[in-house]
Amino acid sequence: MSPLPRTRSIDSPDDPAPWADADAAPRAPLDGDTTADVVVVGAGLTGLWSAYYLLEADPSLDVVLVESGVTGQDERGLGGCSARVGLDGDALARRWGAPAAVEARAILRDAVVEVGGVAAVEQVDCGFAFGGEVLVAADDVALARLEREAAAAVRWGDETHVLDATGLRAHVQIDDALGGTWSPEAARVDPGRLARGLLDVLVAHGARVVDRTPVARVSAAAAVTAHGTVRAATVIDTRPTAPPARGGATIATAPLPAEVWAAIGLPRAELVAHSDGLRLVRTASDRLVAGRARATGRRAARVLGALLTPLGSSRTLHEALVDLLPVLTDVPVTHAWLRPLAAPGSLPSIGLVDDRVWARSGGTGPAAANVAGRTVAELVTGTPSALTSAPWVQHG
Repeated sequence: MSPLPRTRSIDSPDDPAPWADADAAPRAPLDGDTTADVVVVGAGLTGLWSAYYLLEADPSLDVVLVESGVTGQDERGLGGCSARVGLDGDALARRWGAPAAVEARAILRDAVVEVGGVAAVEQVDCGFAFGGEVLVAADDVALARLEREAAAAVRWGDETHVLDATGLRAHVQIDDALGGTWSPEAARVDPGRLARGLLDVLVAHGARVVDRTPVARVSAAAAVTAHGTVRAATVIDTRPTAPPARGGATIATAPLPAEVWAAIGLPRAELVAHSDGLRLVRTASDRLVAGRARATGRRAARVLGALLTPLGSSRTLHEALVDLLPVLTDVPVTHAWLRPLAAPGSLPSIGLVDDRVWARSGGTGPAAANVAGRTVAELVTGTPSALTSAPWVQHG
């Protein structure tokens, strides 16, 4: 096997994903005390969506977003937008009951459509493509699990199709795969360009955005920073409560020519999750992004240990990718980075308690961030809906 081509080390958390807008100039930090109707702490996708829907509900609002880093530069995911996040319908039903599970699954499915709809309406060029999501089984244990999950998904309104080996090859060319499933409820999206596009829309609608302004303390009426204090009638905190316990090694190839893509597949930019613990995304620039995921099936034990090697696993990840898709043997890897990994069963966390509002996506990608942002806007504006009554929303 060819050695891994020289690339950035993933030991540094500052290594960019291929879609990172490294050349974008940061916006100025906060310059002294100010007031607003709403201050949003954190300008990741959850904060950007919160501000977007608030301004959509009331364009006259004075909204300030306060970001500790540079807005849009810290989107380090794989590039997928999927309804298959958090817990499945059965797990949701065990936690909150069947009616809540049906509603929760519908909310997550709708979020994928909503992200694509806003990108189209606002002309945000983020490579959004409805290709669906393919789950690949490398052995009989994984295939039986996927078949059970597909049968269960119907009860909760999820559309999932079981594929034999021939049907799978219409989506992705993996020689030793026994079969899998395909769901249309997922899309490819460039998270960095989505964030920068939403930022441009917000600024055009009068929002104020400050970068490199860490918030030291948040109350119901103020966000305190070293650069000044933002006082507002509503303060929305979208910062994560704690950093992820560990990062997932992720790599991206150089743009691939048409003949290589013909050998791989993914004609509609389908997302792929393989039972050996690999996730694949075809980017809008025709790169292949690969990252680790939870492995399942008989082969899981052999693969999982290697893929879970902390930090220095980009080489092992590359070897696993080439083993899966030999056509990539001599293709250079141009990016390697660590992406946050959500805890198993992670769901959005949103609340309005004693005039304090918070929203966190649960680390489960653009769809969950959209759910969190839309829910916040409806909580703040007092709009009752299926979102504000979702089981993960806390009320005072």
